[in-house]
Amino acid sequence: MMNQKTLHIGLLLVRLMTGVIFLVHGMQKFQGLEGTAGFFASIGIPGPLAPVVAAIELLGGIALILGLGTRFAGAALTVIMLGVLLTAKMGQPYMSLEFDLIVLFASLQQALVGSGQYGLDAVLFRKKSAPAISA
Repeated sequence: MMNQKTLHIGLLLVRLMTGVIFLVHGMQKFQGLEGTAGFFASIGIPGPLAPVVAAIELLGGIALILGLGTRFAGAALTVIMLGVLLTAKMGQPYMSLEFDLIVLFASLQQALVGSGQYGLDAVLFRKKSAPAISA
């Protein structure tokens, strides 16, 4: 049987790193919003979506770091990463997609499992955010 404490520490570590990645990418998009909108337009995505994507990444990253609204943030960020893979990264070889794929699946993990016991979701809503896992 897996130790529940190590399970929740593992969830915390993945959640924190995924949150930091999205927070940084969201801030980066906001700092160069005009360039981001131009890049979006160049790959067929409406430029006005740039601030929307930046906000989802920034706020989603913060949510993951805090463990607040983790499932919702994870789902939103999963959609963002699917969009990245189906537009900006479409047709690229696997070796150039590895980072994007791991971030996609880390986001999906957050959507499916939640924050675990070391997040604000667990503290505020007093429910188990992750199922018990036994091996």
